[in-house]
Amino acid sequence: MATEMRVPAMKWTDDLLAPLRKTGDPLADAAIEEIYALGRQEQVRQALLALEGNSEPVPDGLPPKLQEYFTRSAVLPEWADPELTARGQGLLGRYQGHITSTLLCGSLPLCYSCGDGAQVLYHSTRLTQGVFRRLMETAQFVVDVLESGSLAPGARGVRTAQKIRLLHATMRYHLSRKEDWDTSWGVPVNQEDLAATLMCFSVIIPRGLARLGIELPSKDRDAFFHIWRIIGQVLGVEEKVNPSSFDDGAALVDAVLRRQQRPSEAGIVLTKGILDFIREILPTPLFAGVGPTLVRHLAGDRTADFVSVPPADHTRLVLAAQSPLSMGYGKAGDTVPLLARASNELGLAVFKQGLRLTNKGRRYQWQVPTGLTPA
Repeated sequence: MATEMRVPAMKWTDDLLAPLRKTGDPLADAAIEEIYALGRQEQVRQALLALEGNSEPVPDGLPPKLQEYFTRSAVLPEWADPELTARGQGLLGRYQGHITSTLLCGSLPLCYSCGDGAQVLYHSTRLTQGVFRRLMETAQFVVDVLESGSLAPGARGVRTAQKIRLLHATMRYHLSRKEDWDTSWGVPVNQEDLAATLMCFSVIIPRGLARLGIELPSKDRDAFFHIWRIIGQVLGVEEKVNPSSFDDGAALVDAVLRRQQRPSEAGIVLTKGILDFIREILPTPLFAGVGPTLVRHLAGDRTADFVSVPPADHTRLVLAAQSPLSMGYGKAGDTVPLLARASNELGLAVFKQGLRLTNKGRRYQWQVPTGLTPA
């Protein structure tokens, strides 16, 4: 078993976190800048479309800095533990629906409630246009990372993370050159935002499961966190803000939320996209209140208020439980079991209607875009 390198517990102060808003990702940024300097962005985008498997060779003829990027970012850390990884990946099969719903209704609203960080997606239009596809891509990312063997040579987890890292660098390249980008928001997709987003997967998903009545054993929770810590390195998150323990990660995301949460038009628009997406996924207006109710339960009322989520509608949830179309909600009773059932059905609906059927049976692929609008 590999010996995990322990990053000492941090006190996440403003003095430590504030400079991170001025820091991007030198390795990926250099690759993207070279691509644009050579005018080869469309050629590179097409070449990378077919690159999926971790062990697939990088296409010939890519610019030198992009080749260097793929070589260096594919190296997993020495402390990556295959046994821990396998244990954490086993959670997807057990809690697939709940994990997906917690991502949609817990992790993403918390990200969007960070007023400065939300500006990136809002100004790039990647989640304000083509909402359905962008949210399905995010769900596909979680599947790629958590499916069994995702970090092994024949799987997709590393390649997907590498493409997302290049997407982040592309957004930095374009947004930093836009006249309407306010530098007080920080560098686009900066290290504080990257770290907080990573914790919204590694910390917020287990917290959300607990709010749905699924208390993970500490060994399972830590294994889940370990997977995302590995992915954090592939994504270019600096070591000092990629904690080695769940508790330290929880302290980090809480510190960033304390610093960054505020109402913003960007956060409101992005969260409305999630609620619209949920209404499209679920089969009847009877379930219209499920999205706001789950967001308020999983992300909390304070966060929901920042992003203008409507009030929870437990009455509608009870009616849905009594309906012949309840999809297995069961009888009305304690709110948490009802929400847990609603969460599971929403998550499974995303997989059935979204990841598979709406893309004609093909998996959604992350693409390295040539601009800020949807590809």
